[in-house]
Amino acid sequence: MLERMRRAIPITAAALAMLLASCGPPEASEPRDRSLVAEVERRPWQTPYGRGESLRSEHYRIYSTAQREELRVYLPGYMEAAYEQYLRMTGLPDEPVDEPMPMYMLSGRQEWSALTEQIFGADSKALHIEAGGYCHRGICVLWDIGGSYTLSVASHEGLHQFFHHRLENKLPMWLEEGFCTLAEGHQTVGRAVRFTPTKNPSRFNALRSAIVNDRWYTIEELLPMDAGDVVTQGSEHAVGYYGQLWALAQFIQSRPQYREGLHRLMADAAAGKFDAALDLPPGALAKLHKRGRTYNRTIGEPIFRHYISDDLAGFEKEYRAYAEKLARLR
Repeated sequence: MLERMRRAIPITAAALAMLLASCGPPEASEPRDRSLVAEVERRPWQTPYGRGESLRSEHYRIYSTAQREELRVYLPGYMEAAYEQYLRMTGLPDEPVDEPMPMYMLSGRQEWSALTEQIFGADSKALHIEAGGYCHRGICVLWDIGGSYTLSVASHEGLHQFFHHRLENKLPMWLEEGFCTLAEGHQTVGRAVRFTPTKNPSRFNALRSAIVNDRWYTIEELLPMDAGDVVTQGSEHAVGYYGQLWALAQFIQSRPQYREGLHRLMADAAAGKFDAALDLPPGALAKLHKRGRTYNRTIGEPIFRHYISDDLAGFEKEYRAYAEKLARLR
């Protein structure tokens, strides 16, 4: 089945060409409503589970068996609105696409598990995911978990997908996961969506709990970490980790000096300039990336020091105070 799906979705190694580098990023502003109605080409999609739909919009090709009308009608428009939000968050310019980015939205966990087994094998740890899906090599594989949670997962994993297709250098986890949590917050009213990065009840509660229950990770601890470092400590530590990254991403965006460094970081990641920024030989980080989690543990702190702040102690003091205020503990 996977091979048939691959033939149906031609994906190149560089799916997005950088042709409009002279176009400036969208300016930051207050959250605004975006239409959920998008121009969509709809075609039947035959699956082993029955009939589905292929939904093609400007930036996405969604293969869906979802039964809920909200997803069947509005998911392409939601993802197009999310794409616009990604540009605003990262400061990256819009660029034409060679191929729309692929996404699977399956009606239930059984269908999702069958596809996941085709991708990873029957013994894969991916099958233990409970939060609605994942992004793997630039392809989002999701299932409908009900309510607005499905859309939050789609925009979270969609930003991982965006980074995969847009950036030459892999981001450190403190930044990538932090921004993906910012992408989750949204409100839908009628046929419009408003993205609300700072309003995310689950991340707010996780952040507050981490501070109150003394599960706070200092910035020195946080920078080389990934989710694998905390899952063994229990679910409360894992959700607290993501809550902290949610606060970290907001804090960096809230200060002009850090935000300017963030935009330089994103631009250099898109252009593949991390080697030069860290004074490494060309291609050194590409080799390191093949070593899995070693990449993040190696670059997490140096990237932060180069682009955001070299004063970790001073940053920690500001960041902790910001997080406590954000969690309404001050």
